[in-house]
Amino acid sequence: MACDTNLNREVGLRLRALREQQMLTRERLAEYADISVQFLADIETGRKGMTVQTLRKLAVSLHCSADDIVFGPQEWPAGAGTAPPGLAQLTPRQAAVLHDMALLMAKWFPHEWAGEAHSEEAYV
Repeated sequence: MACDTNLNREVGLRLRALREQQMLTRERLAEYADISVQFLADIETGRKGMTVQTLRKLAVSLHCSADDIVFGPQEWPAGAGTAPPGLAQLTPRQAAVLHDMALLMAKWFPHEWAGEAHSEEAYV
């Protein structure tokens, strides 16, 4: 059970940080997620865990992924070099929109471009 308590505390701290980054009060986030303020306080302090349904409601309300709440912000992929300047300063919502845009763009690029070096003529 100690592991569950530690995990609840870690998740709660991440949830609180995300809420505060978006300048939301507990009352407002609880309203958006359709949960009680006391339950949100219990989650943020690690006194209680939450169901997947509650996690989903909180993620949607915070415009972030459930991974952001459970695991924390994801690092730039290893081997990809450094993140472009300013990327770390994106809000969770901005990062989610950027991610969705990248996925959409990837669908439209020719597959033969993937992982290959090309001359400038190939891009014209």
